[in-house]
Amino acid sequence: MRCPYCDADFKPHSGDVLFTCPYCGTTFTVKGEKFKDHYMIRVHYSLREAQETLLYWVSKQLGVPDDISWAATFIEYDLKFYPFWIAHVDAKTEYKGKDRYATFSDRWPQMPNAYKHIHWHWKDEEGVVDRRHEIAILGQTKINKAIAEMPIPVRAKEYFDIALVKKYHGKIIDSQIDQDQAAEKAKERAYNLQTAHILEEIDKIEWRDDNIELKELFLIHVPVWELTYRYGKKKYKAFVSASNGYIIEAKYPKSMMFRAGGTLGGLLFLGVSAFMFGVVMKVFPAGALVTGLETGGVGLGILYKALSRGKAREKI
Repeated sequence: MRCPYCDADFKPHSGDVLFTCPYCGTTFTVKGEKFKDHYMIRVHYSLREAQETLLYWVSKQLGVPDDISWAATFIEYDLKFYPFWIAHVDAKTEYKGKDRYATFSDRWPQMPNAYKHIHWHWKDEEGVVDRRHEIAILGQTKINKAIAEMPIPVRAKEYFDIALVKKYHGKIIDSQIDQDQAAEKAKERAYNLQTAHILEEIDKIEWRDDNIELKELFLIHVPVWELTYRYGKKKYKAFVSASNGYIIEAKYPKSMMFRAGGTLGGLLFLGVSAFMFGVVMKVFPAGALVTGLETGGVGLGILYKALSRGKAREKI
């Protein structure tokens, strides 16, 4: 690929449709047309700060070995600027449908708040959902799901400056989605968000009228540290936002003591669940069913936590 503005040659990645020249920073389309609505988020966390933030956060996770903070060794790192399309969409939906409500009869004598029969009824409902949605669409089609869903501090955006990328030896990831595709995806997502809001009010949509209008659409590059560290004989990968230190996703080891204790605890809960179904069910069927299911669910959850590989995201 040759930049039509500085005449520099560079190698694009397969599938890219919008390019940013790594030398002059100009963004242009496949046809060579300049794209102006291009922003970025600055790097506020250096490599060292990102590594320290990651290890501190990982050390607080359940079952992590106590020596993780000083025994882990970083072996690989990359700073990548990922492309996101940010859309502001105004959506107004009028709807009609049915909502469901229940009436109860025949109390269980053993359980004052439990009933033998539930009767469902429908009633007509209508209303309007009027929202402005800010929608972020990752410009890459095959990428880590956690990166696609990470929060983006859009208010901190500024015009793209290639010098700020070069300062940290960052890599620009170009978009595989063009402006028109991003606009369609944004409208589709706004439609789905409107549907979700409606279904918070009613159970069945029978008619709707949508007015979805795209107000703003721009491209923004967001910096992410991709870090790989070694603990013992295994490698673990993590993604940390270089703009605010947010832990996008991190894999981490679990101590042998945690795994053994979790396995034992999970099996114990499953044993109690089996006892409830096998013995107590004959005497107190309603209570045994509920308690047995809950206890079994807890046991399976503990076993999964103990035996699975640690992976988590920071909660927003």
